[in-house]
Amino acid sequence: MSVVLAGAGARGAYEAGMLATLLPELDAAGQRPRTFVGTSAGSLNAVLFASLAHLPAQQAADEALKIWRGITKNEVFKPFLSTALPGILLQYVSGLVNPSAQPLSAFLDTSPLKTMLKNKVDWNQLHANMLSGEVQAVAVATTACSSGRTEVFVEGPAAARLPLTDVDRAVDYTQAVLNEDHVLASASIPGAFPPVRIDTARGWYMDGSVRLNAPIKPAISLGAKRVVVIATTPLRHLPRSRGRDEPAPSVMDVVAQITTGLMTDRMVEDTRTLGKVDELLKAGAKKVSPLGREYSIIEYVFGGPVPGQLDQLNEAATYVLDTHFRGTRRLTNPDLTMLATLLGPGHSRGELLSYLFFEPEFIDRAIKLGQRDAQIILDEAGDDPSNLWRSDAD
Repeated sequence: MSVVLAGAGARGAYEAGMLATLLPELDAAGQRPRTFVGTSAGSLNAVLFASLAHLPAQQAADEALKIWRGITKNEVFKPFLSTALPGILLQYVSGLVNPSAQPLSAFLDTSPLKTMLKNKVDWNQLHANMLSGEVQAVAVATTACSSGRTEVFVEGPAAARLPLTDVDRAVDYTQAVLNEDHVLASASIPGAFPPVRIDTARGWYMDGSVRLNAPIKPAISLGAKRVVVIATTPLRHLPRSRGRDEPAPSVMDVVAQITTGLMTDRMVEDTRTLGKVDELLKAGAKKVSPLGREYSIIEYVFGGPVPGQLDQLNEAATYVLDTHFRGTRRLTNPDLTMLATLLGPGHSRGELLSYLFFEPEFIDRAIKLGQRDAQIILDEAGDDPSNLWRSDAD
């Protein structure tokens, strides 16, 4: 069984909450994941849960949530106003004097995130879990800056038989001994976080979500026959009522729409395709593609928000901002105050904020939402764990 974790920024706390609820129940039914594949914040969850795979499932879940609840903004990026803003001004002045000056690579300094990843993930235990065979593979999806292709770094016994390059999806596979740089690169949100150089690969890399937000295909290519897909957006998007006097969309509203499309559309398409291929195989379709690739039925569990509740994490971010960051507390957090001002009162406010809202109150609320939605999935399955698994496109 493989776990696939989509990109999400601070919303990764939701994924952790959902996974921490599902995995103990799956383990009790004799289903324990052996492969973890992630993109962006999903890559953090992938290495985190894989590093805890030697523990009993419930203990591993508790440990993962404890680590997430300990993450703060200052452990992800340095204060914008005191570090990034002066750098932007210096870059502007340098550009006026010397047009060939090195361009700005990002608005935020994520050196604290590298330190946090190094200290909070037990990398030695991660490697030991793969050496022992407890985990067959951990894969981290990035985007290679030089080519624009997805590059998946893989560690574990399964890495000895790396999948061939996927020419249809522009996905390359590289065997690696994973460390904090691979995760940092996978989570480097374009523009916000700087690209990361991975010396062993001799190149620069950025967020894997640019090309592959939910790495379902790599999980299957690594041998998965059952897949648990965890995302922070639903698999279906129900129609929404439209107001009569909507204001013109702001720049942030447009950015939010692009971000949602980037994070959602390909993930939904890939999950639907997985179900459609399963249906065709059940109906007697050929099991070998024209290129000679063998098809097989892949059962899956999709974990995400309930359809019709697309804005739950957005609303949670807005609620936490308006409830917990008022008065003097907002004044003592100038970065958050500036971000809230830039986002304005539009409907995109909570959505964009939720990706960077590494504050304990939002993290805890996101975890609880993930736990709640996971419990809905378990309740729908009833007493028979086999009801969790799907092999259709509905």
